[in-house]
Amino acid sequence: MAAKTESRKREYIIGGVALTLTIASCVAVVFYWDYVRQAQHYGYFGAFVISILAGATVFVPIPGILVVFTLGSVLNPALIGIVSGLGEAIGSIGIYLSGWGGQKAVQNLNHQFVDKFTDWIRRRGEIAVFLMSAILNPLFYPFAAIAGMLRFGLVKFFFLCWGGKALKNIAIAYLGYFGLRSILRWVGVL
Repeated sequence: MAAKTESRKREYIIGGVALTLTIASCVAVVFYWDYVRQAQHYGYFGAFVISILAGATVFVPIPGILVVFTLGSVLNPALIGIVSGLGEAIGSIGIYLSGWGGQKAVQNLNHQFVDKFTDWIRRRGEIAVFLMSAILNPLFYPFAAIAGMLRFGLVKFFFLCWGGKALKNIAIAYLGYFGLRSILRWVGVL
């Protein structure tokens, strides 16, 4: 009984810390927006930092896609996609840990998509995480929390998330490379 109470206490602490860090990331982005915008001028490192923030923040929209698209036109699009995918995967760990620590709160959500995500992760966990990471969608954040709640392996979650987000960001970077680069050449900037 004491071990169960101790385990539950640890879950609440981890969930609370993860939620606090997520909220702190959102607040920091708002207060230091000028610095976040300047990070894109640092190339690959800027893409990495902005992608961490984009992956970690739920409440504040970060122009991660726009940065990846733009930097894809002036840097190596494949490397931009891989680096920004890594950043988003690192940022997503906080969302995952919020679900891991706030298991009861996530379980008490009585939405149809929560039941569908739970079922999908239980039946096809690896495919579900990879596909949800590889497409543009706002439902990734509750999905990641549900994956944490279900105790889907953190390391496996991270690498599948990185792979999916890297693939998505490579596609976005190449759209920038071919689309924006063509426009800039046509205008005479490049």
